Amino acid sequence: MFPTDTRGDRDRDRLLTLAEAIAAALDAVRPIRETETVPLLEAYGRVLAADLSARLDVPPHDNSAMDGFALYQADLQADGPTRLPVVGQALAGHPYAGVVPRGAAVRITTGAVLPTGPDAVIMQEQCAIAPGESEIVIEPQAAARLKPGANIRRRGEDVQAGTVLLPDGSRLRPQEVSLAAGQGIAALTARRRPRVAVASTGDELYEPDAELPPGAIHESNRYLLIGLLRRLGCAVSDLGILRDRRDTMLPVLRDAAAAHDVLLTSGGVSVGTADLVKDVIAELGSVEFWRLAVKPGKPVTFGRIQDCLVLGLPGNPVSVMVSFLMFARPLLLKLMGARPVEPARLRVQADFQFRRKPGRREWLRARLRVDPDQALLASIYHTNSSGALSSLCWADGLIELPEDCAGVVPGDAVDYLPFSGLGAE
Repeated sequence: MFPTDTRGDRDRDRLLTLAEAIAAALDAVRPIRETETVPLLEAYGRVLAADLSARLDVPPHDNSAMDGFALYQADLQADGPTRLPVVGQALAGHPYAGVVPRGAAVRITTGAVLPTGPDAVIMQEQCAIAPGESEIVIEPQAAARLKPGANIRRRGEDVQAGTVLLPDGSRLRPQEVSLAAGQGIAALTARRRPRVAVASTGDELYEPDAELPPGAIHESNRYLLIGLLRRLGCAVSDLGILRDRRDTMLPVLRDAAAAHDVLLTSGGVSVGTADLVKDVIAELGSVEFWRLAVKPGKPVTFGRIQDCLVLGLPGNPVSVMVSFLMFARPLLLKLMGARPVEPARLRVQADFQFRRKPGRREWLRARLRVDPDQALLASIYHTNSSGALSSLCWADGLIELPEDCAGVVPGDAVDYLPFSGLGAE
């Protein structure tokens, strides 16, 4: 356990690196064990609680990959046109009955069951078709290109019955839900959604529809956090705005911790006289660590109140979003039981100059463009202020600068993290 009070000797005052903080926090997270059966149309964003095995071969039968004609490849002539009578048709959902005789063809549509006998499908564009489709004519050039098995999708080519279709811990995107539907599976066993309570703190904060007194601002962080949490697949409770008073803050956080898996706050974790969140957490439970060697997001606080994890994020909106994406999100994914996935990092070329003091990992709001030579260029927002909420709308990702980086000049290779890979697109 890390010290609750980081003000002390030199060791206690050391800022944790992001890697150290995530490792320590992940060690304290235990995945949710409770499961529930979820209908497919309610399964998006949920986490699978057990391996899902395939019930069926996909495709369930040999079928055509094209609109065309099923035939025997050996019937094709190399020294002149091949003429084949069309003896029937195979449509999707309506197979051809019987065995196709040698020297004949069957009209077939995409997805239709391959009739018994033929070993190839020729595309209709490669045939001359007689009126009424009584006959097709195939020229030697097209015949020479057609090999046995051409344009046929074999049974079990995509999925074989009995194989693991989706492993335990898979996050269910639309494509995973669709895959289950294609197996005739109407419901899935998923882990319970994490219950997350969200609060913003500060006497200066008022709801968007409130008239502002002097020195006040409209509260926006909860709207950011709740949206990110819902996209992640959490069940969210809104605690509203908490004023900077211990006697009102303490019972709200205590009761919320008793009913939720995670308590997520913004503001009140720095060193000002009105920054009470860290002290209240310590009074109700424990503070595992406070302050990270990152920018923005230095005063991030991680603790516990009974069985509830507590994440105290800074109050500036950019700090809130970056702290959530880079620190809170990995913890929540583990809590959900999701399989760990490293965020996508693209190596791109800097189109900016930026000087900084080494020692902290830093993220810059960035946007990509493609230059005439097809190189990916990254530009950064005109201000690095963590209060510039509009910059999060301008950006489509983050430039990540490691702790030892002293600056960037145009042309340098830098790491770019797209918002789409962090669930914030």
